[in-house]
Amino acid sequence: MNFSEKLLKLFGWKAINHIEGRVPAKAVVLSVPHTSYVDFFIGFYTYKALGIKAYFLIKQEAFFFPLGGLLRKVGGIPVRRGKNNVVNDVSKAMSESDKFILTIAPEGSRKPVKQWKTGYHRIAKAANVPVIVGFLDYKTKTCGMIDVVELTDDFEKDTIKIMSYYKDIEGKHKEQFFLPKEALK
Repeated sequence: MNFSEKLLKLFGWKAINHIEGRVPAKAVVLSVPHTSYVDFFIGFYTYKALGIKAYFLIKQEAFFFPLGGLLRKVGGIPVRRGKNNVVNDVSKAMSESDKFILTIAPEGSRKPVKQWKTGYHRIAKAANVPVIVGFLDYKTKTCGMIDVVELTDDFEKDTIKIMSYYKDIEGKHKEQFFLPKEALK
């Protein structure tokens, strides 16, 4: 048991990898539901417990001394604001690496949202990588990866399919996590 597994266990959490042996070298991992700032830390230590180096996006302005060096060391990627900049920057970084697992909260906020942001889909398509359905379930205190999904060119259809994985999963603040009726079927 590594340090991260012990730390998660100390707080009552368990890392689960339903795709063991099928984790691609490059992918976009969804971190859902995202209803609390605590989600970042649980997710961070889950990937460490599973032996996966995961990168995450953070606005370029956060990379000031001395925080910038620490953020880079733990997987932070500075991004310039603007739709095309993020997709271009991240897909370029993925193409230049042998291994690159990027974690994204597609809700884009800890507040309730009716629709996910398109960034996860656009990055995965631009980098030609699959999406891993990642989860944080406060009901069962488990966190990890459920499945690998190959995307089509249809954002809406892909997103509903992916959302359906989350129908029995609860966020820390469950009232802040919304799934459309189409995903609950």
